[in-house]
Amino acid sequence: MRPILFIALLALPLSLPAQTGGPELEVYLQRQISDWKIEGDTVETRMNRLGLRLHEQFLDGFWMGLHGGYLSLTQSGSPSTRGMDLTGWYLGTSGRWRMLQAGPATLSALGRFTYHEADANDAGQSTRLVWNEWGAGLESAFRFDPLQLRLGVDYARVDGDETARGDIRRSATLREEESVTATAALDVFVDATGRVTLQAESGGRRGAGIWFSRQF
Repeated sequence: MRPILFIALLALPLSLPAQTGGPELEVYLQRQISDWKIEGDTVETRMNRLGLRLHEQFLDGFWMGLHGGYLSLTQSGSPSTRGMDLTGWYLGTSGRWRMLQAGPATLSALGRFTYHEADANDAGQSTRLVWNEWGAGLESAFRFDPLQLRLGVDYARVDGDETARGDIRRSATLREEESVTATAALDVFVDATGRVTLQAESGGRRGAGIWFSRQF
């Protein structure tokens, strides 16, 4: 992705005037497992993310935000990352549009873009991964205080590059093998402005995470 477009996507949430309420800050820990294709090989990729997300409502039923943080990554099936623990960072933007609402039930459309970098050096072998992730999905929510159940389906596209130097020297493209994931989340509202969320994923991505959120 061109740097100008990437910066514009990140700046968009900051350029819009907020409509109601205050911003919500989330701190989260997430683990995901997915299968990538690198040089024709299927590579199991295990990723941990520790991150922050700040989002706010800008229009009626429309939210945008920024997210980013630290990541660690290991792989099976790739000779250029065998035995390595790669670390790096990610930064992105996301949006949510509430399309329908009927009593305690809502239906929303989701979208996101995230840029990632991770690298490692081990015994003379150096490997660096750089990739973009585009995602879109639909999510239904059913709220019965103090709980809310969210069920969704997510489509994601991952594309990027691997650069390896050392005993193994190559420049390769990477992509995610399967793109569709089912998600389920349970929100527990601890008070008027705080909640704890547990989420699980299955399908193209398998994983789980926990979120701690507070609206200011």
